[in-house]
Amino acid sequence: MNAPSRAEMKGDIDARILAVEQRLIAREDRLRRDVASLSGQLRDRLSPRQWLPPVGAGLLTVAALAALWRRPAPPAPPTSGGAPLLARLPWMQLIGLAWPLLPERWRQRVSPATAGSFLTLGLPLVERLLGGRRDEPLATVADVDLKRLSGRWFIVGELAAHGQPASQAPEIGLLPRDDGRLDLLQRRIDASGTHGSEALVEAVQGSHGGRFRISHWPEALRWLPLAWDEQGVLHVDEAYDEALIGSAARDTLWLLSRRPSLADERRQALTQMAREHGFAVEALRSYDNP
Repeated sequence: MNAPSRAEMKGDIDARILAVEQRLIAREDRLRRDVASLSGQLRDRLSPRQWLPPVGAGLLTVAALAALWRRPAPPAPPTSGGAPLLARLPWMQLIGLAWPLLPERWRQRVSPATAGSFLTLGLPLVERLLGGRRDEPLATVADVDLKRLSGRWFIVGELAAHGQPASQAPEIGLLPRDDGRLDLLQRRIDASGTHGSEALVEAVQGSHGGRFRISHWPEALRWLPLAWDEQGVLHVDEAYDEALIGSAARDTLWLLSRRPSLADERRQALTQMAREHGFAVEALRSYDNP
């Protein structure tokens, strides 16, 4: 077999060098395209049109929270006038109807996360700010011993803003904490199964235990005013065997007993107390455990 000539060897080396150069050129072209694509993405993400809507919505939400937190409670309007017109408008439905009518370029600038944040946080604040009135304060018990109030209770009657009725009296437990607050544990059984929940309870300063706040929100979000629901102790007997607890909005109410059931005369007495405090007791759910 004849050895390759010098010319053949030189041609083979040149071909290899050319192939390497072509690969280098192709790699440089890919790098330039990748850099150009990355630069375009960065420009799009850093464009004011992209970050201005979510940042603006966040600033408006924070401003509304601060205004709601600092805003003094206005005097209640006359009962004959009812709620202001703006408070009675169905804002959620109106926004749902108006959204498809907005220009498409406007809707494309609002991300789903921004829209979700506005609907869950901003819209309730707007409704409350436009409502122009606050709930009448509850006439609560003057002095409540939270240590005696702690322990196991049965909800023998409830007025619930949400959720389906339980199949038997739900149970709650108030457990004292080292910091003076309480852990609220709840167990209820309904048509969809057994459910448990946990919340934090703390007394409102100056209320002597007659009013307290409940939060089911994560600890990192409890600085938000919307994270807390205020409840008042409307009645508790001397032995701390029965109690009546309701919200200032009159949309939640608990008839509590240390036993799974409550005598009819005591149930009627607590129901009458709730009626006198302005609760719609016609919608009260009653429970008895066997």
